[in-house]
Amino acid sequence: RIKERRQTFMYGTKLINARQLADALGVCNTTLFKMLKQRNQRGDPCPFHQLGPNSRKYYVLDEVQQWLVQ
Repeated sequence: RIKERRQTFMYGTKLINARQLADALGVCNTTLFKMLKQRNQRGDPCPFHQLGPNSRKYYVLDEVQQWLVQ
């Protein structure tokens, strides 16, 4: 049985948490967090957004996919 997870829409941008990002990319959480600690070929860290200085990280799927390609 597959659970359908809700996408979070905040400030006009589609923000998803790490678990939703892992599901969207088709990887397990461990692999995702290893990927997020890396830098791409250009030396850029994975793009993320925070709602406050100490809040959780949220991701935009299109931005992360673009980062993985570069």
